[in-house]
Formats: sequence, C-alpha cells, structure tokens
Amino acid sequence: MASPVAVLCVVLLSVCAALADRPVQQFEEDGVAYPIGASVPDDDPCTFGCFCASPGNVVCAVVKSPRSCAFMQPQCVDAVYVNDPMQCCPYMTCPNGPNCQAGDQIIPAGQTVEVNGAECRCDGMLSVCSVSISHEIVLPQN
Repeated sequence: MASPVAVLCVVLLSVCAALADRPVQQFEEDGVAYPIGASVPDDDPCTFGCFCASPGNVVCAVVKSPRSCAFMQPQCVDAVYVNDPMQCCPYMTCPNGPNCQAGDQIIPAGQTVEVNGAECRCDGMLSVCSVSISHEIVLPQN
C-alpha cells in the first residue's frame, strides 16, 4: 500500500498538470493579453466601458441612439446639424459664429444694427431693439 504522502504527491501533480493544460482565461489583441474582467481600450467614439468578458470576447457599452446624445443649444439662429463619423453623437455648430435675429436680419453677437427704424443689438441669443422718439415740446407763451 502506498504511503499517504505518496498519494498526496500524485494527487497534487495531477491537479497541477490539469491546471497547466487549461486554456488561458484572457483576451488578446495587438499582442496585449487582457485577463477576464480587465478593461480593454477601444478607439470607437461610440463605445465605452469595454472589458474582457471571456476568452476572445470583449463586451462594450454602445452609445448610438440619439436618446443617449445630449444636444447643447447652439448660440446662433443659423445653426447647422453636423454628423461627423469621428464623433458618436451628431452636434450643432454655428458656421457664422454666435448671433441672433431681429425681423429678417441676423445680427452678429455684440453688434448693433438698424432694423426697421429701430436700433437692435445682439446680446447672447437675445436681440434687444429700441426706438428713439424725440418730441418737441412747445409751451404756450403768456
């Protein structure tokens, strides 16, 4: 009968050999190995939070829905919608810079122009117009 120490050694050797034969639990990309659960870098602007889920399998959160894109209010009245393939979310831009509108006229931010006889100034997105009225007051003479 074999000694308990010899049996234990045979069991441990068997376990170690079995572990050595197991496939490595990782994801490999561009020569870099990422263990299961590790964060994996990704260049796609529409994905974030990528991680190694199982050997050869990376899972990422994807942002491609317009609902997940926050639109900033453009600081102009003639904004243009831009769908840039290098950006995940489309955005609005002001090709003529910040401006506002009074009547049919677009006024650059900070400038004052005359619109229909009124003096109009663009302050941020708000156009403020004022009309100067001059009256001559004639007092009766005694």
